[in-house]
Amino acid sequence: MVLFSLFDIIDVRMADILDILLVTILVYYVFYLFRGTRAVQMLFGAVVLLIVWFIAKWWELHTLVWILSNLATLGFIALVILFQPEIRSALTRIGQIISKLNMRSIFFHANGLDLVTEAISSAVQDLAKNRFGALIVLEKRVGLRNYADTGEYLNAKISSRLLRALFFPNSALHDGAVIVNANEILAAGCILPMPTNSRDQEAGYGMRHRAAKALAAECDALVIVVSEETGIISIAYRNTLRRRLSIKELEEEIKRHWLSLFDPEAPETLEQAEKDDDKEDA
Repeated sequence: MVLFSLFDIIDVRMADILDILLVTILVYYVFYLFRGTRAVQMLFGAVVLLIVWFIAKWWELHTLVWILSNLATLGFIALVILFQPEIRSALTRIGQIISKLNMRSIFFHANGLDLVTEAISSAVQDLAKNRFGALIVLEKRVGLRNYADTGEYLNAKISSRLLRALFFPNSALHDGAVIVNANEILAAGCILPMPTNSRDQEAGYGMRHRAAKALAAECDALVIVVSEETGIISIAYRNTLRRRLSIKELEEEIKRHWLSLFDPEAPETLEQAEKDDDKEDA
């Protein structure tokens, strides 16, 4: 069945459109699987050789064309051998995705919120278990560069192991706060503001909890606190401080806090939830 004629030369069918769409998805997914691996550099090398072959063919460099043509006959086998680790890894990932029946992640790039949440919550759980004090600031839209300047810039990937290491008691940066944005661990060993009133001190809050409340009151950051004395997990947001959170509750709060940054289609839902919180606080 012909849908339309392109430039009155080529008849375009529904099957042709479907064919192009599937090939596009396949090529995109192959590039996505190999992104960040050495296969990318090898692929660029292969592209360079292909360009050289076209130039040699155009200029009639017969010897060079003969050499490159003979290399091309072994090209497929060479690619399989060279890219064996990457191909094995890609097939494993495809199998894992299909086994979880997550068809959306096969064709589309995951937004990463679940991975980031898992890394942070896992680190907090371990810190609380060992009663290592921690102060983690999750930056949102209000920049915290002025507080990051008081510490050491890391610009590192968000990692559970790195977060645990930063708050290990023998670490040089464990006394300060760690500032994390949606993309990276921005800085560590940062100094946060302290409240001017004495009500928090009278309520029995420690230095970390008081600093968390003071920062959360002046920006839209979510501040996670792990008590060094009790291992209790708390969060400060806006003018509230919630204590004794479970890991499940912490994960929900992190996802809710950063949802609009990872999923642009959900800001209205998030903003409404924040307004509901403000009404409850009032």
